[in-house]
Amino acid sequence: MLPALDPSAMGWADRRFHLPDEHRKALFDRSGNIGPTVWRNGEIVGGWAQRADGEPVWRRLSDIGRDATTVVEAEASRLSQWVGQARITPRFRTPLERELTA
Repeated sequence: MLPALDPSAMGWADRRFHLPDEHRKALFDRSGNIGPTVWRNGEIVGGWAQRADGEPVWRRLSDIGRDATTVVEAEASRLSQWVGQARITPRFRTPLERELTA
């Protein structure tokens, strides 16, 4: 689970090697800034956000299977514990991030 504007996703003009084209609309704002992302084996497979109550929520955009889903859920829990009372709201909000926090 990487934050918005992470250089892993922002540092490439052609992102097709780790970002399927069908995910772009959900994960980028109108200016081309990427929001918080969920990665698996070097590929962006979803996005995440933090709700007002602090709960991290995420959505798969690719089928990653049950085992990988369990791993992401564990990472979301670990992120929640690590962040504690802090709240993360990206400056550049994406469609998926807005939807997850609504």
